[in-house]
Amino acid sequence: MKAMPSPTEEPAPGGSLRANQVIAASVGHMVHDIFTAFLPPLLPLIIAEFSLSMFQAGVLNVFAVLAFYFNPLLGMLVDRVNLRLLFVAAPGLVAMCMSLIGAAPSYWAVCLLLLFTGIGSAAYHTIGPVFITRSAGSQLGRGMSFFMVGGESARTLGPLAAVGALTWLGFGHMWPLMTLGLACSLYLWSVFRRASTVGATGRDPESLVKVWRALKGLLLPLLGLVACRSFVLWTLMIYLPVYLVGRGYSVALGGTGLAVLELAGVGGAFLGGWLSDRVGRRPVLVAVMLVAPLAMLAFNYSSGWLLWPLLAVLGLSVFASNPVILALVQDHSAGRRGAANGLYMGMAFATSSGVLVLVGWLVDMLGFQTAFAIAACLGLIGTPFALRLPLSTPSE
Repeated sequence: MKAMPSPTEEPAPGGSLRANQVIAASVGHMVHDIFTAFLPPLLPLIIAEFSLSMFQAGVLNVFAVLAFYFNPLLGMLVDRVNLRLLFVAAPGLVAMCMSLIGAAPSYWAVCLLLLFTGIGSAAYHTIGPVFITRSAGSQLGRGMSFFMVGGESARTLGPLAAVGALTWLGFGHMWPLMTLGLACSLYLWSVFRRASTVGATGRDPESLVKVWRALKGLLLPLLGLVACRSFVLWTLMIYLPVYLVGRGYSVALGGTGLAVLELAGVGGAFLGGWLSDRVGRRPVLVAVMLVAPLAMLAFNYSSGWLLWPLLAVLGLSVFASNPVILALVQDHSAGRRGAANGLYMGMAFATSSGVLVLVGWLVDMLGFQTAFAIAACLGLIGTPFALRLPLSTPSE
């Protein structure tokens, strides 16, 4: 007798929270982002292995975020097609690709591995919040907090794991690490095998043109803010280990510096969201766009022990903007949550890739210290954009 297909789960009823799904999605987020955080600590070795310029190093990140250009379309597709399998497979795919970078035979092979890493990353970060929304019931804030903790903690663990892998396995022999990602995918399948993304928003999907028209009053100044913030955030996230190695520190210490930045960022993510609920989204973003670039300038012209507290201030300030921006987009989404989030993420990652190529070119032409100083000054330009953001939340 032919087996009947398993029924699809319904969203969690109001007031309830499916803890097993929320925890699984958050654990998957952590494992996934541990591997995506490998690139910056490995970048000095990739540069040395293939004799790359900083411009070529910046292009590597373009391949890593290329799939995010399609996030607006993916955000709409989530409501039409059940993308459960893509979500479940993402940690395993990313783990395989990042674990094989040291064994890649050429620069273009590294680019290809990063391209597939980006596909897995775009899928997980677009579909994950949909499953959290369906699993958290009326406790959406709590569910999203768990999900964010998974990702933010991975930003600290990832560089440390990369340094440990280099120490114990060597650059060209990191492939055993992929078993962690594959095991995570199996775990996600056991939890989400009956789940579905279709119909998660409770609203008929709309075209991107309609979503843009509805949100352009928010997204235009937000795009300017995000572009300026990228000169601080992404320059540090990608180039910090190479920058520290260039100043005479070891590869291990370069990775540790990134871990300090990211660890402070965990606190910044909680602090930014907490403050924005109390004093408003715009005041927090204005403060961040002032403090983070000034801290980057101070870090750039400091040395010795002073580098470490400045890295902590940088992490606290620049990462405080992440939950505030996401909350701001959701505040103004007027029921278009999936499409609005996809549109914002596509814009943000497209902007960041261009910024990294530009900063890489500046490093080649002018050196790290001058390039970092220019990036910090460009970050300050984001303050007027922050001042143009709406103060109040529109009614749906």
